[in-house]
Amino acid sequence: MSNQSSESHLVELAADPYAIYEHFADRGWTDGLPFVPPTKARVADMLRFNDRIPTEVIADIPPKGGAATVHKIAINAAMAGCKPEYLPVVIAGVQAMVEPEYNLYGRQTTTHPGAHLTIVHGPVRNEINVNCRQNVFGQGWRANATIGRTMRLLLMNVGGGIPGETDMATHGHPGKYSYCIGEDEDNSPWPGLHVDRGIDPSASAVTMLCAESPHNINDMISKTPELYLGSAASAMSHLGANGPYRGKLDGEQMLVITAESAQWLDEQGWNKQKVQEFIFENARCRIGDLRDRGGWGQTPLPDWVDMHDDDALTSIVPDPAHILIVVAGGFGRHMQAVLASSYCKSVTKPITDKDGAPIALVKELASN
Repeated sequence: MSNQSSESHLVELAADPYAIYEHFADRGWTDGLPFVPPTKARVADMLRFNDRIPTEVIADIPPKGGAATVHKIAINAAMAGCKPEYLPVVIAGVQAMVEPEYNLYGRQTTTHPGAHLTIVHGPVRNEINVNCRQNVFGQGWRANATIGRTMRLLLMNVGGGIPGETDMATHGHPGKYSYCIGEDEDNSPWPGLHVDRGIDPSASAVTMLCAESPHNINDMISKTPELYLGSAASAMSHLGANGPYRGKLDGEQMLVITAESAQWLDEQGWNKQKVQEFIFENARCRIGDLRDRGGWGQTPLPDWVDMHDDDALTSIVPDPAHILIVVAGGFGRHMQAVLASSYCKSVTKPITDKDGAPIALVKELASN
């Protein structure tokens, strides 16, 4: 089976799952959880829905700068328990994470607890059964669990993000094992995030965002959009968050709402842009409350903020477009604040074949 050294090679091990686990764990090749042994046959099968050659380098992953070849991506996907048809999604996620604005080196080595959230958009979400509804951030869905886990294994095994050595997160969070959701475009009244970014609605895509754990916003009572979204604005601008201290930086913050809530807001005449503008204007903190705590003085505040006026208000992002709105989740009017460090931006990539053509997974699933 293939290991995760600088050059993949085969090693002979006894056909004992626990002994295989011990061998990999002793060498730091796992996330601590049991895994599927990446045998030569299993890794070869993982490549079935990919038209790239195994030695092609998709990206160099920091901080070690390891080469994420198609073969190494397939090894880690096999370990995580992916089906072969998930591999194109993983490859697009890797391509997204290494774009400069994502700041992967900084995200791999920071003390911030950010984990790499994979958001799957478009037809592929249904084709491979990525959960976008009830318990969307939780357990019970193979595609979500194994795609998210593959990203973490790659960041460790290829990128060298080792806890306490290069990964210096003070606490981390459980999403560092696996962090993957789908966007509920089928039930949303608004275009998906990938469509906002210029990708055709009929195409599939992946967005990567390095973010903290979701924070529940419980508002079952509000009868107006202003009151309802005011609860969200409050949760997104608390004094311990990064955003209020770094609103001038080119960062983002995310609000995840259910299709039920999105439909209600849409019926009230609120489109996604209006929601973004409201959060931008209301997710603010007083300078007097921020002063001399949290991230005070570490980065400049927006130019329009008078730092000498305790009653002046500062925003959590530089403009409304940096409030990301994603529709996902099940029944009820819960929302989730998914906050980021402000030192990076999300990146969306289409899921394509090597030549850039949109992946035709339905056709490929039928032929396989």
